[in-house]
Amino acid sequence: MESSLKRGITSFQLKLLGLILMTFDHMGAFLSVQTPVWFGWLGRPVATIFLFVSAEGYYYTRNKKNYISRLLIGYWIMNIGNYLLTRFVPVDGVELYANIFGGLFYGVLYMYLYDSLKNSIKDKNITSIIINIIAIIIPFILSFLVTYLMNYNISLGILAFNIIPTPLIVEGGIMYIAMALVFHIFKDKKYFKIFFIAIISIFVFITSISLGDIFTLNYQWMMIFSIIPISLYNGKKGKSNKYLFYIYYPLHIYTLYLISYFIL
Repeated sequence: MESSLKRGITSFQLKLLGLILMTFDHMGAFLSVQTPVWFGWLGRPVATIFLFVSAEGYYYTRNKKNYISRLLIGYWIMNIGNYLLTRFVPVDGVELYANIFGGLFYGVLYMYLYDSLKNSIKDKNITSIIINIIAIIIPFILSFLVTYLMNYNISLGILAFNIIPTPLIVEGGIMYIAMALVFHIFKDKKYFKIFFIAIISIFVFITSISLGDIFTLNYQWMMIFSIIPISLYNGKKGKSNKYLFYIYYPLHIYTLYLISYFIL
């Protein structure tokens, strides 16, 4: 065990850990009456771990556009599945809105746009610089348009959001995008990334104190514990299984949802 810790853990092992912790978290969300509160605690580091792994995945992948496309397709598939289950298998008191693909999609998309803009500036290509800046801004304009549409016609607004993910509305929003970008931009600065996670966690903790119930309700600050596995990361990819997350994420959510349908 000690020698394994000295070798560190790979990106694949980080992903597996995230999947395990996420499963406990979602068991708490869908089967809340039957599960202890610490199931939710276990899930707080998950988003940070997946954002970190997404930055590593972006770095290692040979086709970055395909990576972005897979996340977008995952977002669409999850939205379709969420709609079908809530429409035909409704569960009282259980909301099915989980879709981390949207936040990951924008995190990786902005990694790509950051690199593209950086290269355009380096090459002094004014046209490319302008195009990249516009590409960075457009998703935020879409956020306001979709929000306006929701206020005007809620059904059309929800339909638009399910088709067009927007950075201000997707799961995690700006916070996920910012964290993903930091993990990408400072890829080789391990201690800075750990410091960044700590600062974000402390800020969330201070906010949670003002809200109260920091161990039973407002415990997102426990994301700070993601520092432990991330600090053990050895910079290696590990086993290759690019579709594990894409399959397991919706599968475990829909399985837990259906279980809640039969027992709640």
